[in-house]
Amino acid sequence: MWTSLRRKKGSSFLLLLIVLISCAKKQSTTEVEENHSLAPPFLKVETFDILSPKKLSLTVQYNKENYGINTYKLDTPRIIVVHYTAIDNLDATLNLFRNDIVASSRDYIKDFSSLNVGVHYVVDKDGHIFHLMPDTIVARHLIGFNYVSLGIENISKDSTDLTDAQVESDAKLIKFLVRKYPSIRYMIAHHEYKDKTLPHYKYFRSLNAAYKPYGKIDPGPNFMSKLRKRLEADGVVLEK
Repeated sequence: MWTSLRRKKGSSFLLLLIVLISCAKKQSTTEVEENHSLAPPFLKVETFDILSPKKLSLTVQYNKENYGINTYKLDTPRIIVVHYTAIDNLDATLNLFRNDIVASSRDYIKDFSSLNVGVHYVVDKDGHIFHLMPDTIVARHLIGFNYVSLGIENISKDSTDLTDAQVESDAKLIKFLVRKYPSIRYMIAHHEYKDKTLPHYKYFRSLNAAYKPYGKIDPGPNFMSKLRKRLEADGVVLEK
C-alpha cells in the first residue's frame, strides 16, 4: 500500500505527511504542557474545562484593573495556594466554577469584577484530581495574588471533613508542579494569605485600594501541618 501511495503522490504526499506529523507533535506538546491528564499517571488527573471566550475576556479586564496586566496569561507562577471549597459536593463545585459570572451572593467580591471565581485544580475526598484550567491562565481565587498563584481546592464542608487522601494527592500534585515550574517558591493556605509578616506577601498587588484581603479560615492549620510534613518527607520544602 505504501509503495502504491508513494508512486501516485510522490514527493507531494511525503511533504503532506511531514506537515501532518509536525502538527500532531505540536498539538501533543501543547496538551502535555497545559493538560495534566497527560501528566504522570500517579496523579490521577481528569480534565474538567471551565474556560470560555467570555471568561478569558473578563479575566483580561480583571487583570488590567487589579494588576495592571493586559492579558489573561499567568507567565510565572510563584505561589501555590491551598483551599477548601466549603461545598460538600464535587458536581456542585465543578458546575459553580464553570460559570463565567460570579454569583450574586458573593456580596463583597462581585463589586470589583463580574469575573467568576476559579481555580486550577480541585481534589475530591477520595484524592481524585480535576484540572479545571491551564496553569498558564490566571484564576480568580486569591485577592492580590492571582497573577502569580496556582490554586488548589479540596472538596470539604469545613476543616474537619478533609481527608488523608486529599493530603496525599495535594502533596503529589504540588511536588509535580514545583518540579515543572522552578519559579514556585511558596505554598500557603488561604487562611495565611493576608499575613504581611510572611515572605509571600511581597507579591501582593492591588491597583484598587478598596479591593482588600479579608479573613479566611480554609483549609485550617491541621490540614496544612499534615500537608507540609508529607511534602518534607519527599524533600519538598516551600516558604510561606
